[in-house]
Amino acid sequence: MKKPDKTGSFAYEQFSRWAVGLSLFFIAFFIIYIGGWVLSFFLLLLFWQVNTEFINIVRTKGINPSNKWIRFVSILFFLTASLPEFGFPVSLPIKLYTFVFVFGVIGCFFRLIFRGSKKDPIATIPDIGASVLGFVYTGLLPSFFILLRTFGFSYVIIAIVSTAFCDIGAYYGGKLFGKTVLRPEISAKKTFEGSISGFLASMAISIILVYFFKADFNNNLFHGVMIGLYAGVFSQFGDLFESLLKRDAGLKDSGTVLLSHGGILDRIDSYLFVVWAIYFYVSWFVLGGFTL
Repeated sequence: MKKPDKTGSFAYEQFSRWAVGLSLFFIAFFIIYIGGWVLSFFLLLLFWQVNTEFINIVRTKGINPSNKWIRFVSILFFLTASLPEFGFPVSLPIKLYTFVFVFGVIGCFFRLIFRGSKKDPIATIPDIGASVLGFVYTGLLPSFFILLRTFGFSYVIIAIVSTAFCDIGAYYGGKLFGKTVLRPEISAKKTFEGSISGFLASMAISIILVYFFKADFNNNLFHGVMIGLYAGVFSQFGDLFESLLKRDAGLKDSGTVLLSHGGILDRIDSYLFVVWAIYFYVSWFVLGGFTL
């Protein structure tokens, strides 16, 4: 019996991985470069699918969140983040976020209190918790892409590229040097050596990009160090968090929209945990009154 060609299989896997990754990157680059309502509309469409994937994950656990409320509050975050495109001050969205969040939580309570029929059973504590997590994870966090873009194109690109390099560094670093599993109960493939490789890759590319966009960063390369630090740490937390959700639900992927590459959430989980941190760093230390 002929043994399977592992070399050919690995080569195809790598080609497919890079083809999908580069395709998604260039699409994202083009959309972010345009910015404005195009970016907001694109994110609304994208995260409608991400909402669906998250809801399917928690439903696998027998949890029944308020699907409509998750989508509604997620859209509210995107619309609030887009207010500067309609002439409102750039600082207004972040001031309104507390209200949108509290409104989302209280509204979720009311929505689920009055749920109960043959189609929708009476809500449980996990239903409520998953509903709040849903609009935070797939609405609040990704809306920071829009907020960060209002500061400038360079800031979003650095956030995306540094996160991508962290993922790439962690993957290949783990393949080459990985021996110590980081969190075996969550993911058997993620290693400490891979994590360090990803962190170093993120740090290196962030410094290079800050040098390239140095006018936007006050000619201060230390901003590259800090952004690399945020991206290198938070992107890996984002990856582990989604792995935790899938492990608990007994799923390999969040969906099948990207065929063998899983769902959209599988590809962007790291970015969700990075962009908010870089938004506040840029707001406070690059553009704001804090000094380094």
